[in-house]
Formats: sequence, structure tokens, C-alpha cells
Amino acid sequence: MKYFLIAFLLLVVIVLIVLYFMKRKRVIYKVKHMDELEKLSIVDKALYPFGFAFDRKQDIVVSKHDSWQRDMGYSDFYDLKAPLLNMVMDAEPIYFHYDGKDYRIEFWKGQYGITTGAEVGIYIHEKGMPKNEYRCANDKEMLPIQFELYKKCFLFSRCGYTWWLTGFDVGLFSKPKDLTLKACVRFPNQFMQVAFVEGLLNAGYTPNKIKVFGCSICFTICTPKNYKLNHHKLIKCIAQFFNYINCKLFMWFTRPFASTLDKLVFIRFMAPHLYHFVIKLTIPRRKQKKYCKKKKKSHKI
Repeated sequence: MKYFLIAFLLLVVIVLIVLYFMKRKRVIYKVKHMDELEKLSIVDKALYPFGFAFDRKQDIVVSKHDSWQRDMGYSDFYDLKAPLLNMVMDAEPIYFHYDGKDYRIEFWKGQYGITTGAEVGIYIHEKGMPKNEYRCANDKEMLPIQFELYKKCFLFSRCGYTWWLTGFDVGLFSKPKDLTLKACVRFPNQFMQVAFVEGLLNAGYTPNKIKVFGCSICFTICTPKNYKLNHHKLIKCIAQFFNYINCKLFMWFTRPFASTLDKLVFIRFMAPHLYHFVIKLTIPRRKQKKYCKKKKKSHKI
């Protein structure tokens, strides 16, 4: 009876392995013969509730202009709790005063779950708001922003007239110190430009590191000058350990494909439950919990 049970279990394992590889072969064939727009529709459908979309040209995940994160504002708390959500990054906020408002244009680069990414956000603090809390820039306060992210070589670039500009390369693992962010911001007039330059100088940037092109200011972020996120090293190490393992698993599981779009669609058909987990690991989730609470509260009202 004992040997019969062992033989039966072995047979079940063999059958499951055979079925897995048969399904894998069918899914690979299906993904390779799918229309690109159909693939994009599948991935965008999963990203949309989180306020993101897929950029097919650069094969990266990006934030939507009208994403719900705009209603959440920003605070230092988001930066401080980042490693608890598997986000280990450098942050460089530039503070300046203009037109009666206190601006905070913040730049990020680092590891976001299973993605290497970068962000630029425009936030404003006004009288009556709690200390260290900001609202997102409205349509009249948006600015033309562009950035390029490098890891020894060029990774990707983003540009737009917006309040929040992002880009995330799925499956790539990086240490924040290995990334270089080259950013440019164009201002509507010289007064705002000068105020921003003063903010850069106060942050520790020297005049020779700041480039002026008309009303545009460009500079490079390698290591933050004076804004240190007080994250415990052990927490960061643990977060990066899991990020590294998850990146390796993602790349191994999707190894039949080269593009990120194909990889995500492959997971969608091979393991639907795993697919939603992977989607959550490809985007910054620092405001998701707060948004869900706010949404539930509004429904009750």
C-alpha cells in the first residue's frame, strides 16, 4: 500500500508537469501571435485602477495624467514608509517660494518592487494646511518636465506638461546609488526660475552643476545633497533582498519573451492570480491604502 501511494503521487506530479508544459507551449504561441494593441489593452486594463498605463514605445509603465493620486496630495510620511512597501529610492525635494505659495518639486530614483524607476512631482503647501503636507499642482500650476534615467547606460526618458511624471522599467533590479537622473524643468517666467535656482542652491547644488536654457533649468541627481531618508539599513536590505529575488523570478518565469509587454501578457494567461500580484509590484503604492480609505468614506456619505 505504501509503495502504491508513492507511485500514485509520482504519477500525479508527472501529469501536472506535463500539463504545465503543454499549457506553457500554448500560451507562448498565443502571445506571439496576438496583436500588439490587444496586448496593450490587456495590460492597461490591469494598470488603470492604480492610475498607470503602459508605454509601448519604451516598454515601460508610466503614470496617467488624470490618475487618482492627484487627489491624495503628498507628505514626508510617504517617503518615510517607502521601504515597508518594497520601495528603496533616493529622494531630492527642492523647496522654493513663488507667487505666495511654498513649492516642493521632488525628484525620485530607485527600486520600486520589481521595477527600476524615477519620478518628478510638483506639490504646493498653502496656509491652513498641516505642516509637511502638500496638495498636488492644479492645471494652472503644471510645468513642462523632462528627465532621463541612466544606469551606466541610458534606460528611458519621459517628458510632459504635467504635475507628476514617472517611468518604471519592469524586471530590472537596481541600487539607487547606481542610478543617475538628468532632469529639466521649464518655468513660465524668470521670477519662478530664479526662485527654483535658489532652492537648488539651498539644497546643496553648486552653480556649475546647474544649467540654464532660457526659462529651463537642468541638473543631474546622482546622490541627494541634503535630504536623507532616515530608513533603517536592515529594513532597506530586507526590502532590496525581496526585490532582487522577485526580479529574478519574474525574468526567469517570462524568459521566452524579450519585451515587458509580452512578459506581462504571458503571466496573465499562465497564472491570472500571480498576474495581479505582479502588477502591484510594478508601481509605487504609497498612496493606495489612503485612497481606498477615502473612497470607502465617500461611499458611506
